[in-house]
Amino acid sequence: MQGFEPVPIIFRRRPSSTFATLSGLHTNPQKSQLIISKAASGLRDSLLATLGFQEGHLPVRYLGLPLISARLSVADCQPLLQKIDSRIKGWEGVQLSFAGRVQLIKSVLISFEVYWAAAFILPKGIINEMIKRLRTFLWKGTSSSGYPKVAWEAVCRPIEEGDLVSKTSLP
Repeated sequence: MQGFEPVPIIFRRRPSSTFATLSGLHTNPQKSQLIISKAASGLRDSLLATLGFQEGHLPVRYLGLPLISARLSVADCQPLLQKIDSRIKGWEGVQLSFAGRVQLIKSVLISFEVYWAAAFILPKGIINEMIKRLRTFLWKGTSSSGYPKVAWEAVCRPIEEGDLVSKTSLP
């Protein structure tokens, strides 16, 4: 790595130039970022100057998920909880029946967790926090009053046993 010259990088850009010529698609340096590992930090300036990209840092969000180089932490999952909260808050002005809230939990809110769980192993604390938010929305809606009429475990039984909310993705 000591005697690095920009020539290999220019050589690697040629296939993308051929691709650009054939497809009409080009790399946009204003939208592109180069994330450099600690092992390549000595090449930082050369890489950035040669490629013309901005330097990026992890975590980066891609398709709504954080791209991270370590294990997912509770702090990394805050956007998931915020998204659930914003959806619930968006339903504030709507008078939803109990069955309507069950349907929204099953079709909308659980899908956020499933999407994240397809890419990551979610921390137990996040799963517990999600269950708490879903449970609160189910029984109270968006108001501050209400109480559970059935135990959460009974609500999350398998479909064959008459569940209300599928617990297939929750522990």
